[in-house]
Amino acid sequence: MGSRAVRITSEDFLIPPEYRDYRLAERSTGQIGGVRLGLIRSAGRTVLGDCYQQVPLRVMPPFHFSGEPAVLLYLINPTAGLLDGDGHLVEIEASSGTCAVVTGQSAARVHPAVSSFATQQWYIRVAAGARLVVLPGPNIPFKGCRFHQRVNIELEGDARLIWGDIWTPGRYERRGDLAEHYRFERIVQELEIRRDGELVYRDRFDWNGPWDRETARWYVGGTPDAGTASLFVTGTLPRDEDAAEPEHGYQAPSLRRSILSLAQGDTLVRWCGPTPELVPAVVREALGLAAGWPPEFSTRPWLIGGHHLGPSHWFSTPG
Repeated sequence: MGSRAVRITSEDFLIPPEYRDYRLAERSTGQIGGVRLGLIRSAGRTVLGDCYQQVPLRVMPPFHFSGEPAVLLYLINPTAGLLDGDGHLVEIEASSGTCAVVTGQSAARVHPAVSSFATQQWYIRVAAGARLVVLPGPNIPFKGCRFHQRVNIELEGDARLIWGDIWTPGRYERRGDLAEHYRFERIVQELEIRRDGELVYRDRFDWNGPWDRETARWYVGGTPDAGTASLFVTGTLPRDEDAAEPEHGYQAPSLRRSILSLAQGDTLVRWCGPTPELVPAVVREALGLAAGWPPEFSTRPWLIGGHHLGPSHWFSTPG
């Protein structure tokens, strides 16, 4: 992680070999930026420590809600989304004793590529004794976009973390020929997670588009609005017989879900299926599992289990 107050430039971004012939914007104001923030515990609450913001990203102060163990922290993008040549850098350091949910205020819209690509790169460090859920928001790849997502996470000791990814098929609700089902040009995504310096999980996809119906069926199932999602969860999941619905997770019959136990004792949960059902399933699973972390051990999901949030949030779930 870089120094908190040092300006973010195009040199701070890793360019994957698939995009070695492209360059990010170098002088365009508002295209290269991000946030560097620290979460600390003060007077019994999780608050912002050091914080640096650079357009096109902003961070809102944490929301504290009565009866909720976790604070809610929004990352705000006041622009139209990720445009050609954009680079968003997000660095988060959660110190011991902190408890937070970090999310975007809406879906990430990845616009068509013209002469370059767009990238969002995350570097997250979670100290021992910290609890952190990161749900950036659904990704919407527009027709002809080129996108690189890179996530690097460092865990210390008994740190608790949930990282979530949700990919939609694009602007699929458009009518007729304007619909953009899997019309992206290329998506490269990387996720690496280490605990005490040891690699515990690595995942990498290189999706070449556009996809025809059969290719999309192979990746995400049979429905035309199907998306895909995954959660990395530290530790193991409770057995289904130990948790009652709906606290354990909202599951629609149209979704396919698999649970993978990882070699170092962590868990990966994957879904595919219709996006309208997919999003609430992932959110409820993530915040329901986080509620079971010590020391509170609640069956009521963080945030969405109370009455503090209205239904306008992207992570609103069915009642």
